[in-house]
Amino acid sequence: MKRYFAALVVVWIGLAPLAQAQDTDAGVDPNIPQERMMNTKIESVVLYQGRAAITRTERASFTPGLWKLRFDNLPATIQSDTLEAKSSAGRILSVDFFSRPVPDAASTPEAVAIDGEIRRITQDLAAAADQLAGFQSEIKVVESVGVRTGTDATKDAGTTKLDLASLDAQLTWMAAQRARIFASSRTANERIELLNKDLRAAQQRRSAIGGQGSTIQFAEVLLAMTTDESIDIRLSYLVTDASWEPVYALRAAPDRGSMGIEFDALVVQSSGEDWKGVRLSLSTARPSRAANPGAVKPWFVNVFVPMDRARSAGELAPALYVTAAPASEAMDKVGFEAERADAEVALGEKRKSLAKELSGDAVVGGTGPSVTYTIALPFDAESDSQVRRRARIASFEAPAKFAYQVQPVASDGAFLRATLKNTSAFQLLPGRASVFVGSDYVGASPFLGAAPNQEFAAFFGADPAISARRELVQRADRQSGLFGGGLDTLSDYRVTISNGTGRSVLVELFDRRPVSRSDKVEVTVPNNSAPLSTNADYVATQLPQGILRWDLAIAPTPTGSDGTTITWTVVVSRSKDIEITPLPAE
Repeated sequence: MKRYFAALVVVWIGLAPLAQAQDTDAGVDPNIPQERMMNTKIESVVLYQGRAAITRTERASFTPGLWKLRFDNLPATIQSDTLEAKSSAGRILSVDFFSRPVPDAASTPEAVAIDGEIRRITQDLAAAADQLAGFQSEIKVVESVGVRTGTDATKDAGTTKLDLASLDAQLTWMAAQRARIFASSRTANERIELLNKDLRAAQQRRSAIGGQGSTIQFAEVLLAMTTDESIDIRLSYLVTDASWEPVYALRAAPDRGSMGIEFDALVVQSSGEDWKGVRLSLSTARPSRAANPGAVKPWFVNVFVPMDRARSAGELAPALYVTAAPASEAMDKVGFEAERADAEVALGEKRKSLAKELSGDAVVGGTGPSVTYTIALPFDAESDSQVRRRARIASFEAPAKFAYQVQPVASDGAFLRATLKNTSAFQLLPGRASVFVGSDYVGASPFLGAAPNQEFAAFFGADPAISARRELVQRADRQSGLFGGGLDTLSDYRVTISNGTGRSVLVELFDRRPVSRSDKVEVTVPNNSAPLSTNADYVATQLPQGILRWDLAIAPTPTGSDGTTITWTVVVSRSKDIEITPLPAE
């Protein structure tokens, strides 16, 4: 019997936890989601012009059922309609955004400490002001004593009552008192200035605390799990107050055999959250722009009837407008309805596609509408609009052809220009470039950008070793034609180029000739000491506009020589009875 009861006890002990668990499970409503606070960190940032796509991640374990996940501390600059949640398993049922007020920040320890600091500074300011007022009263007393001493000395002057030693002692005392009071007043004024500065700083800190604590923003994600496993949760959204711009450093080797190109990004962000060790991608896409084109509006034209004619025509003018108005109004209405429908479709498409644009397929060198550069190293950027952080996108060597560009008709100096080819796979965007020759900084220059395998130019400033001097040698008129009915104006020009570099250099010389805008005026350049450039781009674009260009190989200028000379003549021909616009004096 004892063994029987012992066995029952053992069975009861083994079944009790199971029964308790069943009772507990029976008390759980499967339709009510379990809640969990997520502790995500920013994993990646896709930075646009004026926007940034943030992705927060966390890996967590879940049992089967419904889960309500809360993501706190979302920044104030968030665009709530771009919230998107993804999970590596299970199913996301909903994503909701909330913005709620929080209790006044005045009760926080930091706010209490700053309030005490403000009270102390205010009391010190009042004490310093009272001290300064006391010094001002003292100086009035000393001044009154000085007036009394002067009056007595004037009254007793020339008599035996005048005590010079006593007068001298009084004057010495007054001078010492003035010096002491003025020094004390100066110290009090300096203290008041410092206290006011401290007060402003404390008030700014206090104001910042009050602003940060006004609202709290968070997201709630409803997750359905059918398995028991660990999964990755990702929350993505767009924030404002973040941007980047491309900057370049162009470095010419001292021997000018090649060119180093450094392609960087300057990143600035004040989104309200710090980026620490994030995977940064820089995109040229514009998430704020519509993804589809707008509608083309109808364009109408009609016969214009002046107002004075309409009045003089009596009833005729209104009749003209009445016959044209119904069709025009109908078309206007159709156009308006079509435009409104297109706008509604565009708005819907924009809302649908905005989150998809966060992970566009564009890659470096791609053919899509945008390009994305992914930075190799983890990137840090605090939320501070005053700090610009540099991120290296790429650096590579580019073959370069160097030549000097001189145009003495427009500017002095010979400017060194490098013709480069973008041999990288990177789309070089327009931006600012810092130019170096060796370790010497030459200056800054705008950079127009270049596609892969595209040539572009970079200037490295003026070289004082090369000079060009332009002269109008002579200008004269002569009669022309069979019977002298024509008139030619001849202008002879000369440019002298001096090369003091000690080596042969390539020089592109630019000048101009008049371009006739009348078939009654003809312009020719009959005499050239050197042929014009045959560069295809120049011949197609600049030569028709009257721009003259010579591609010259200039040898070193020997001592005592003026240099290499280029001459040409411009002839403007017309009839003697035609007056032309003035020719330039040079």
